[in-house]
Amino acid sequence: MPDRPVPKVASIPIDLIDVINPRSRSRRLFQEIVDSISAVGLKRPITVAIRRGPAGIRYDLVCGQGRLEAFRELGQTEIPAIVVDAETEDCLVMSLVENVARRQHKALDLLHDMQGMRDRGHTDQDIARKTGLTLQYVRAVLHLLAAGETRLMRAVETGQIPVSVAVEIADA
Repeated sequence: MPDRPVPKVASIPIDLIDVINPRSRSRRLFQEIVDSISAVGLKRPITVAIRRGPAGIRYDLVCGQGRLEAFRELGQTEIPAIVVDAETEDCLVMSLVENVARRQHKALDLLHDMQGMRDRGHTDQDIARKTGLTLQYVRAVLHLLAAGETRLMRAVETGQIPVSVAVEIADA
């Protein structure tokens, strides 16, 4: 197996980072992130993609919005980051994969990301392959979103019902 280059961590100015795939989280969860970073420091750097444009260098956030926002809350001006060379579409896929890997991800985040991938021309099979989810699951959540079942999506997000039950209700 060929050796992969070791990713380099750089200190990036926070005001040069753009969140391309924003997430919302509860104030309690956000405060836990802030408290953890304040007490023990940053355990894992964020991931950004470099962008060179007419206004100079900027960075698109790939992974680590909570950590980035916590650093802002703590008054920091720079944050450790792994800088990758990736197109915007690849960054969005990497962000989605990270969200799927999270233990307690929000279902609505996944719905939003999967719909965004479909809107950008990815097939359901592509989405399933890139996220590691089953094709049936991908189709179920996209169906729920297409049905505009906002209340059911909220129930899924809060853990009141599983996605499969929400789909059955939407189809009833």
